[in-house]
Amino acid sequence: MKAIYRLGRGLFASLKSLVVTLLILIALVFACNLLLFPTYRHLPSRALAPESASCVDALSPGWTILAQSGSDAADSEQSVEWSAVDRDPVWKRKFSCSLQRHLIPGYSYTSGDGTKVDSLSYDLAFIEFQEDGKPYVLREECAADADCIKERGIAVRRQGRAQIEPLLAKLKESAKQGEANYVIAFVHGWRHDASIGDGNVGDLQLYAAHAARFLADRAASNPQLKNPRVTAVYLGWRGARTDENWLQRNVPWVGGMIGTFSAVLTLFDRKPVSESVAPAALSALRLIESTLAIDAYTGDVPGPNPNKMLVVGHSLGGNMLITALQDPLIKKIEAHVPEHYVSPVLGDLVVLINPAAEAWKWTSIQRALWYKLALINGERRSPEEYANSQKYFRNDQRPIIIAATAARNWPPGGRQQIDCTYTAGPVKTSVDRAAARAAENAYVQRVVKYDWATHDMFPAFKGDLRPLADRIEQWGTGTDPNDECAQRGIPWTQHLLHPLRAAAIGVSGVLRVLPFMVTDPEQTRTVGNLDPPRSLSASLARYGATMRPFGTTHELSRSDKKSQYGLRKISDREEDKGNDKEVPLRYGEVIRAEAACPAANNWLSRVKTVKITQDRQPYATNWDTRDLPASTIVGEGFPALRFVHGFDKGGIAPPTRPNDPFWNLRAFDTALAEHNGYLLSSFICAINQLVLDDITTITQQ
Repeated sequence: MKAIYRLGRGLFASLKSLVVTLLILIALVFACNLLLFPTYRHLPSRALAPESASCVDALSPGWTILAQSGSDAADSEQSVEWSAVDRDPVWKRKFSCSLQRHLIPGYSYTSGDGTKVDSLSYDLAFIEFQEDGKPYVLREECAADADCIKERGIAVRRQGRAQIEPLLAKLKESAKQGEANYVIAFVHGWRHDASIGDGNVGDLQLYAAHAARFLADRAASNPQLKNPRVTAVYLGWRGARTDENWLQRNVPWVGGMIGTFSAVLTLFDRKPVSESVAPAALSALRLIESTLAIDAYTGDVPGPNPNKMLVVGHSLGGNMLITALQDPLIKKIEAHVPEHYVSPVLGDLVVLINPAAEAWKWTSIQRALWYKLALINGERRSPEEYANSQKYFRNDQRPIIIAATAARNWPPGGRQQIDCTYTAGPVKTSVDRAAARAAENAYVQRVVKYDWATHDMFPAFKGDLRPLADRIEQWGTGTDPNDECAQRGIPWTQHLLHPLRAAAIGVSGVLRVLPFMVTDPEQTRTVGNLDPPRSLSASLARYGATMRPFGTTHELSRSDKKSQYGLRKISDREEDKGNDKEVPLRYGEVIRAEAACPAANNWLSRVKTVKITQDRQPYATNWDTRDLPASTIVGEGFPALRFVHGFDKGGIAPPTRPNDPFWNLRAFDTALAEHNGYLLSSFICAINQLVLDDITTITQQ
């Protein structure tokens, strides 16, 4: 008994020490957030008015410093802006201008109207919000006198103009001069803001540089595009409560680790802030949309307008957008007249990249449509009602909102036992069977890098530890617990040799059965990590209708059509030679030939026609851009990535009709990798093609 008592006391002491250690660590986290490395709460980062002394050359003639500093930043793995500041500290103040023009020399072209241009260029504007959504006013540099105040080390005087006003004035002036405007609005996510050198600012700069290249190439062959102008708009909010930017730059070696550690628990209060800012952000975007006259339509069909607008939200930025647009989207469904065109809900297209938003914000939109249509045979509706559901949206309908998330596994939900005998090709001999099995395993393994932040971490913060338990178990066993064809027993000798892995298996088992977890997947899974369940009898070779058609709807992966139009951007950097994998281009590399993004007009209409012809059916269910043949018409190229309606060999019939304008993409890591892996040029090209090109031929009603 005494031995048991001593053992119990030892275990209790160890547990108490562990709890105390955890409490100390949590206290240190909050100390880092609140006292040591906080970000500014009530000050903007980029609010210097255009007439300020530091901004007199910001728009005319513009700056080439980012292009000059791009190679330095790539070599040192720091942001392009910090590389410029290291060259000359004056840029720290100049980058605070609310409106900037950046030039990328070395790319000359002649516009379709005969105008010669010797460099790529784009405008960059900033709109920032306080935590309750209030806007910031512009600041003007001034002498240090009684009327000036010090903000971020600069003597400024606050004006009576909102930060958005110079942008709207520039867009109006551009319209008067007959310029075609392409606006890319970017809403950043968690652990970011608009500070100098922020990584998401650099991401938008790279997107804008690509877009300038894409638009220049189109202008060279299209006389209608006169003096095209790219304007990138960064919507900033306090997504970072810990100044990780400062830590990484000023604390060698461990700065990034300290920043990550101290930022972990801030998701709890940053997510509500993103939702508080949502109405104000939507108001700003509506003002831009109205200035471009993108919201003006002739009847139900988009009218001719040289201006285009793409709205992108990443992570909690995606949560901000879906929060703001959820009700307008449901209202569109309620007001929709069958066989009429559905106009965009904001700009020309909204794209949510790895959105950190609950799945119910998307499924509520799907349910609003589901309540109105006959979709499943078990509903016992008339044949006419099922046919009408297929015609509810027009065949020339374009997507109006897209969510793209780096998926964890293939097929949706992982392989089941019924899949373990599936082979994709003909099997006649044991050699054929082995080859087919190897091909399938390679297919399964293609999902290597997924968005762990939204798949594992987000549910854990919402009170569901099961995805995290899967991740821990996979590390312990070496196999995916969702892949029933790869399960294998682990002998006890392996547990002895690898005690940490054995402990991981035990921990995962405990996490799965903890009490009081939230187990509703629509509350804990994110928009892109909720897949429809398969039919009981459906195998990978035989599709079955899902009884819960909510969640992801399409797939996005690498295209095998790249070789046909030169969009194969395999890096030629020394460290990547021989590696058959696309890598992000550096900022200044957008002028290179492999950064081209050819026009892909009419691809969505063409792929539907091909599917209807192939299957001899009236509807284009399961359309797949892999089936697109080459076109002889100039400008009818291929999309830069492979889009699939439904799931490729996934065993699930598409949960939506082929013409639905709401796409929820399961993206593989060859197209979109990890949480921040949206910088591949093929992904940037594919998203821009959806806006810059007429992917369907819209007919008048």
